[in-house]
Amino acid sequence: MIQSIPRRSIGFYFTSDLPFLTLKGVGLHYVDTHEYSWDNRHRTDELCLIQYCVDGEGALESDGIRYSIRPGDAFVLDIPGENHYYLPAQAAYGEFLYLEFSKECLPLMRKIYQYAGPVLHLAPESGLVEQMFSIYQKALGNELKTFFENTKVAYQLWMDLTSYALTCSSNEITKTDHAKMFIDQNYYKTDLNLDVVAEHAGMSKYYMCKEFHKKYGISPGKYLRELRITQACRLLTTNSDHTIQDIALMVGYSNNNYFGKVFKAVKGITPDQFKKQSTHYDFVRAVYETPRHIYIPEDMKE
Repeated sequence: MIQSIPRRSIGFYFTSDLPFLTLKGVGLHYVDTHEYSWDNRHRTDELCLIQYCVDGEGALESDGIRYSIRPGDAFVLDIPGENHYYLPAQAAYGEFLYLEFSKECLPLMRKIYQYAGPVLHLAPESGLVEQMFSIYQKALGNELKTFFENTKVAYQLWMDLTSYALTCSSNEITKTDHAKMFIDQNYYKTDLNLDVVAEHAGMSKYYMCKEFHKKYGISPGKYLRELRITQACRLLTTNSDHTIQDIALMVGYSNNNYFGKVFKAVKGITPDQFKKQSTHYDFVRAVYETPRHIYIPEDMKE
């Protein structure tokens, strides 16, 4: 099937000024020279990339970590950025399908990094590979003629890819997984810190931080902070009887002022402002990204 598809690259020019996620370019390339090397620290174009290895082999270096990219693997990148992909010295060739997007997909990319890191293996039954090739063939056939057709397929792919990343899990539970689970189950404790997490997981703090970032694409400290703020948002929108100070304590902050500073740094507004903007509904339902694996204490449940 792949052999019958022409290898081309297609770019898109937009006349709309709507700030939506768009597909900027797509291509299928066969590479057999080691001059193929994209050091994204020095690129001037701004985009987000999904690149899928159809055949052969590739390599990615991201934040100092090297990944081998084999058939069935895809990586996601923010460009420019601290990453570099290329044809490795031992590889004779590589065939890659790539899709370039506007920066509006960054929140979804960060979510993918949080759960899976920059590299995912796409199982055939996920339908994602078929979906990406469908987009490529539509681009070849000039079927994405309007801004809205373009942005529709872009959003659909990123939503499906993010959902896939959130539901993928390794069969082997590692010490790093235990560290994350410990954070998930104890985030509301005010005395929780990285030393405690590392000790529970049986790792040094330095090694835990390194492995945690490698696997989940985020530092354990930042993950704990974002988890606490996510839970605070849930409480702010679903529990009108709790004060801001109550909620701060319930998500692990003994200092109300510090909680406010962290909340504003993450959400861009204060906890009180966030709470007020959600009070014009009769009911507020909590909608989660994936079936919950985070421990919620009894006194925090609805």
